[in-house]
Amino acid sequence: MRAGIGRATARLLAARGAHVVVADLNVDGAQEVADELVATHGLRRGLAVHVDVTSEDAVVEMTRRAVLEYGGIDILVASAGLATSAPITETTLEDWEQNYAVLARGYFLAARETFRVLLEQDRGGSVVFVASKNALVAGANAAAYSSAKAASLHLARCPRRGGWPRAGIRVNTVNPDAVIQGSSIWSSDWKAERASTYGVTEDELQTFYQGRTKLGVAVFPEDVAEAIAFFAGPRSAKSTGNLLNVDGGVTAAYPR
Repeated sequence: MRAGIGRATARLLAARGAHVVVADLNVDGAQEVADELVATHGLRRGLAVHVDVTSEDAVVEMTRRAVLEYGGIDILVASAGLATSAPITETTLEDWEQNYAVLARGYFLAARETFRVLLEQDRGGSVVFVASKNALVAGANAAAYSSAKAASLHLARCPRRGGWPRAGIRVNTVNPDAVIQGSSIWSSDWKAERASTYGVTEDELQTFYQGRTKLGVAVFPEDVAEAIAFFAGPRSAKSTGNLLNVDGGVTAAYPR
Protein backbone atom coordinates (compact mmCIF):
# COMPACT_ATOMS: atom_id res chain seq x y z
CA MET A 1 0.00 0.00 0.00
CA ARG A 2 2.89 2.38 -0.58
CA ALA A 3 2.06 3.66 -4.09
CA GLY A 4 -0.85 4.58 -6.33
CA ILE A 5 -4.13 3.11 -5.13
CA GLY A 6 -2.61 1.85 -1.86
CA ARG A 7 -1.20 5.22 -0.89
CA ALA A 8 -4.41 7.05 -1.79
CA THR A 9 -6.45 4.54 0.21
CA ALA A 10 -4.19 4.82 3.27
CA ARG A 11 -4.55 8.59 3.18
CA LEU A 12 -8.32 8.52 2.83
CA LEU A 13 -8.94 5.90 5.50
CA ALA A 14 -6.66 7.72 7.92
CA ALA A 15 -8.47 10.98 7.19
CA ARG A 16 -11.71 9.21 8.13
CA GLY A 17 -10.34 8.04 11.45
CA ALA A 18 -8.62 4.72 10.76
CA HIS A 19 -5.32 3.57 12.17
CA VAL A 20 -3.51 2.18 9.15
CA VAL A 21 -0.98 -0.63 8.82
CA VAL A 22 0.90 0.10 5.60
CA ALA A 23 2.20 -3.32 4.55
CA ASP A 24 4.38 -3.68 1.48
CA LEU A 25 7.33 -5.58 0.05
CA ASN A 26 9.05 -2.19 -0.30
CA VAL A 27 9.32 -1.33 3.38
CA ASP A 28 11.00 2.04 2.70
CA GLY A 29 8.02 3.11 0.61
CA ALA A 30 5.63 1.81 3.27
CA GLN A 31 7.52 3.75 5.94
CA GLU A 32 7.24 6.93 3.88
CA VAL A 33 3.45 6.58 3.74
CA ALA A 34 3.21 5.66 7.44
CA ASP A 35 5.34 8.67 8.41
CA GLU A 36 3.05 10.91 6.38
CA LEU A 37 -0.01 9.55 8.18
CA VAL A 38 1.59 10.10 11.58
CA ALA A 39 2.67 13.62 10.67
CA THR A 40 -0.80 14.49 9.38
CA HIS A 41 -3.05 12.70 11.85
CA GLY A 42 -0.99 12.07 14.96
CA LEU A 43 1.02 9.47 16.81
CA ARG A 44 0.31 5.78 16.06
CA ARG A 45 -2.02 6.51 13.14
CA GLY A 46 0.32 4.77 10.71
CA LEU A 47 2.55 1.70 11.00
CA ALA A 48 4.86 0.37 8.28
CA VAL A 49 5.28 -3.40 8.06
CA HIS A 50 7.42 -5.32 5.61
CA VAL A 51 5.52 -8.19 4.01
CA ASP A 52 5.92 -10.57 1.11
CA VAL A 53 2.31 -11.60 0.52
CA THR A 54 3.42 -14.79 -1.20
CA SER A 55 4.94 -16.00 2.09
CA GLU A 56 2.60 -17.60 4.61
CA ASP A 57 4.91 -16.81 7.51
CA ALA A 58 5.24 -13.17 6.44
CA VAL A 59 1.47 -12.68 6.22
CA VAL A 60 0.97 -14.31 9.61
CA GLU A 61 3.57 -11.95 11.07
CA MET A 62 1.97 -8.91 9.37
CA THR A 63 -1.35 -9.81 10.95
CA ARG A 64 0.24 -10.37 14.36
CA ARG A 65 1.95 -6.97 14.20
CA ALA A 66 -1.33 -5.26 13.40
CA VAL A 67 -3.10 -6.90 16.33
CA LEU A 68 -0.28 -6.16 18.76
CA GLU A 69 -0.07 -2.51 17.68
CA TYR A 70 -3.76 -1.67 17.58
CA GLY A 71 -5.48 -4.39 19.59
CA GLY A 72 -7.29 -5.97 16.66
CA ILE A 73 -8.32 -5.60 13.04
CA ASP A 74 -11.50 -4.12 11.61
CA ILE A 75 -10.68 -3.71 7.91
CA LEU A 76 -8.45 -5.46 5.39
CA VAL A 77 -7.71 -3.85 2.03
CA ALA A 78 -5.91 -6.38 -0.17
CA SER A 79 -4.25 -4.42 -2.95
CA ALA A 80 -0.88 -6.06 -3.59
CA GLY A 81 -0.21 -5.90 -7.29
CA LEU A 82 2.02 -6.68 -10.21
CA ALA A 83 1.39 -7.32 -13.88
CA THR A 84 3.02 -8.97 -16.87
CA SER A 85 2.02 -8.85 -20.51
CA ALA A 86 2.69 -11.31 -23.32
CA PRO A 87 0.75 -13.45 -25.79
CA ILE A 88 -0.15 -16.73 -24.11
CA THR A 89 2.29 -18.62 -26.35
CA GLU A 90 5.08 -16.39 -25.02
CA THR A 91 3.96 -16.33 -21.39
CA THR A 92 6.62 -17.99 -19.28
CA LEU A 93 5.78 -20.34 -16.44
CA GLU A 94 7.71 -18.01 -14.14
CA ASP A 95 5.48 -15.05 -15.05
CA TRP A 96 2.34 -17.18 -14.76
CA GLU A 97 3.26 -18.40 -11.29
CA GLN A 98 4.37 -14.95 -10.13
CA ASN A 99 1.00 -13.44 -11.04
CA TYR A 100 -0.84 -16.19 -9.19
CA ALA A 101 1.52 -16.06 -6.21
CA VAL A 102 0.82 -12.36 -5.59
CA LEU A 103 -2.73 -11.89 -6.88
CA ALA A 104 -4.29 -15.19 -5.80
CA ARG A 105 -2.16 -16.74 -3.06
CA GLY A 106 -1.36 -13.35 -1.54
CA TYR A 107 -4.99 -12.32 -1.34
CA PHE A 108 -5.96 -15.71 0.06
CA LEU A 109 -3.34 -15.60 2.82
CA ALA A 110 -4.19 -12.03 3.86
CA ALA A 111 -7.91 -12.80 3.88
CA ARG A 112 -7.51 -16.08 5.77
CA GLU A 113 -5.46 -14.53 8.55
CA THR A 114 -7.80 -11.55 8.81
CA PHE A 115 -10.86 -13.81 8.94
CA ARG A 116 -9.30 -15.69 11.84
CA VAL A 117 -8.87 -12.46 13.79
CA LEU A 118 -12.32 -11.12 12.90
CA LEU A 119 -14.02 -14.34 13.97
CA GLU A 120 -12.19 -14.34 17.28
CA GLN A 121 -13.12 -10.70 17.87
CA ASP A 122 -16.77 -11.46 17.04
CA ARG A 123 -17.71 -7.92 16.10
CA GLY A 124 -17.82 -8.09 12.32
CA GLY A 125 -15.47 -6.43 9.90
CA SER A 126 -14.87 -5.54 6.28
CA VAL A 127 -12.57 -7.09 3.70
CA VAL A 128 -12.04 -5.26 0.41
CA PHE A 129 -10.21 -6.82 -2.52
CA VAL A 130 -8.74 -4.61 -5.22
CA ALA A 131 -9.13 -6.69 -8.36
CA SER A 132 -9.31 -5.21 -11.86
CA LYS A 133 -11.48 -4.65 -14.89
CA ASN A 134 -9.47 -7.58 -16.23
CA ALA A 135 -11.16 -9.82 -13.69
CA LEU A 136 -14.35 -9.45 -15.74
CA VAL A 137 -12.99 -9.01 -19.25
CA ALA A 138 -9.49 -10.19 -20.07
CA GLY A 139 -7.00 -7.73 -21.47
CA ALA A 140 -5.17 -8.48 -24.70
CA ASN A 141 -1.89 -10.34 -24.18
CA ALA A 142 -2.49 -10.56 -20.42
CA ALA A 143 -3.66 -14.10 -19.74
CA ALA A 144 -1.66 -14.57 -16.53
CA TYR A 145 -2.65 -11.21 -15.04
CA SER A 146 -6.30 -11.36 -16.11
CA SER A 147 -6.92 -14.91 -14.91
CA ALA A 148 -5.16 -14.27 -11.59
CA LYS A 149 -7.33 -11.19 -11.03
CA ALA A 150 -10.40 -13.28 -11.87
CA ALA A 151 -9.27 -15.77 -9.23
CA SER A 152 -9.06 -13.04 -6.59
CA LEU A 153 -12.50 -11.75 -7.57
CA HIS A 154 -14.02 -15.21 -7.18
CA LEU A 155 -12.17 -15.75 -3.92
CA ALA A 156 -13.98 -12.71 -2.55
CA ARG A 157 -17.29 -14.41 -3.35
CA CYS A 158 -16.38 -17.67 -1.58
CA PRO A 159 -16.81 -16.46 2.04
CA ARG A 160 -20.50 -15.86 1.37
CA ARG A 161 -20.89 -19.64 1.46
CA GLY A 162 -18.82 -20.09 4.62
CA GLY A 163 -20.91 -18.36 7.25
CA TRP A 164 -18.93 -15.13 7.34
CA PRO A 165 -21.91 -12.83 6.67
CA ARG A 166 -23.71 -14.21 9.72
CA ALA A 167 -20.65 -13.18 11.74
CA GLY A 168 -20.98 -9.67 10.31
CA ILE A 169 -17.90 -10.03 8.10
CA ARG A 170 -18.41 -8.40 4.73
CA VAL A 171 -16.29 -9.08 1.64
CA ASN A 172 -16.50 -6.86 -1.42
CA THR A 173 -14.36 -6.11 -4.48
CA VAL A 174 -13.36 -2.94 -6.30
CA ASN A 175 -12.39 -3.24 -9.97
CA PRO A 176 -10.25 -0.35 -11.23
CA ASP A 177 -8.92 0.07 -14.74
CA ALA A 178 -5.95 1.94 -16.21
CA VAL A 179 -4.95 3.79 -13.04
CA ILE A 180 -1.63 5.01 -14.38
CA GLN A 181 -0.79 7.95 -12.11
CA GLY A 182 1.48 7.09 -9.19
CA SER A 183 1.34 3.35 -9.83
CA SER A 184 4.44 1.20 -9.40
CA ILE A 185 2.95 -1.30 -11.86
CA TRP A 186 2.64 1.32 -14.56
CA SER A 187 6.22 2.43 -13.86
CA SER A 188 7.41 -1.03 -14.88
CA ASP A 189 7.56 -2.75 -18.27
CA TRP A 190 3.76 -3.12 -18.11
CA LYS A 191 3.20 0.37 -19.52
CA ALA A 192 5.39 -0.20 -22.57
CA GLU A 193 3.89 -3.66 -23.10
CA ARG A 194 0.32 -2.35 -22.97
CA ALA A 195 1.15 0.50 -25.34
CA SER A 196 2.70 -1.96 -27.79
CA THR A 197 -0.32 -4.27 -27.52
CA TYR A 198 -2.72 -1.47 -28.44
CA GLY A 199 -0.49 0.10 -31.09
CA VAL A 200 0.02 3.46 -29.37
CA THR A 201 2.96 5.21 -27.76
CA GLU A 202 3.41 5.27 -24.01
CA ASP A 203 2.52 8.97 -24.01
CA GLU A 204 -0.73 8.17 -25.85
CA LEU A 205 -1.76 5.33 -23.56
CA GLN A 206 -3.75 7.43 -21.06
CA THR A 207 -5.70 9.03 -23.92
CA PHE A 208 -6.34 5.59 -25.42
CA TYR A 209 -7.76 4.22 -22.19
CA GLN A 210 -9.81 7.33 -21.58
CA GLY A 211 -11.24 7.14 -25.08
CA ARG A 212 -12.59 3.62 -24.64
CA THR A 213 -14.69 4.53 -21.59
CA LYS A 214 -18.34 5.55 -21.85
CA LEU A 215 -17.73 8.58 -19.64
CA GLY A 216 -14.57 9.63 -21.46
CA VAL A 217 -12.64 10.07 -18.23
CA ALA A 218 -9.31 9.09 -16.73
CA VAL A 219 -9.36 7.09 -13.50
CA PHE A 220 -7.10 8.24 -10.67
CA PRO A 221 -5.95 6.51 -7.46
CA GLU A 222 -8.21 8.78 -5.40
CA ASP A 223 -11.26 7.59 -7.36
CA VAL A 224 -10.53 3.99 -6.48
CA ALA A 225 -9.78 4.92 -2.86
CA GLU A 226 -13.29 6.40 -2.55
CA ALA A 227 -14.82 3.10 -3.64
CA ILE A 228 -12.63 1.15 -1.24
CA ALA A 229 -13.55 3.46 1.63
CA PHE A 230 -17.24 3.00 0.81
CA PHE A 231 -16.98 -0.78 1.12
CA ALA A 232 -14.75 -0.49 4.19
CA GLY A 233 -17.07 1.81 6.09
CA PRO A 234 -20.55 1.84 7.60
CA ARG A 235 -22.33 3.24 4.55
CA SER A 236 -22.08 -0.23 2.98
CA ALA A 237 -23.01 -2.07 6.17
CA LYS A 238 -25.61 -4.14 4.33
CA SER A 239 -23.45 -4.98 1.32
CA THR A 240 -21.37 -8.12 0.88
CA GLY A 241 -20.32 -10.25 -2.06
CA ASN A 242 -20.55 -7.23 -4.34
CA LEU A 243 -18.24 -5.57 -6.81
CA LEU A 244 -17.87 -1.98 -7.89
CA ASN A 245 -16.21 -1.06 -11.17
CA VAL A 246 -14.21 2.17 -11.16
CA ASP A 247 -13.22 2.21 -14.81
CA GLY A 248 -15.02 5.11 -16.45
CA GLY A 249 -17.49 2.71 -18.01
CA VAL A 250 -15.83 -0.10 -19.97
CA THR A 251 -18.90 -1.72 -21.49
CA ALA A 252 -17.32 -5.17 -21.88
CA ALA A 253 -16.78 -5.23 -18.10
CA TYR A 254 -20.39 -4.49 -17.18
CA PRO A 255 -21.25 -7.22 -14.63
CA ARG A 256 -24.78 -7.63 -16.03
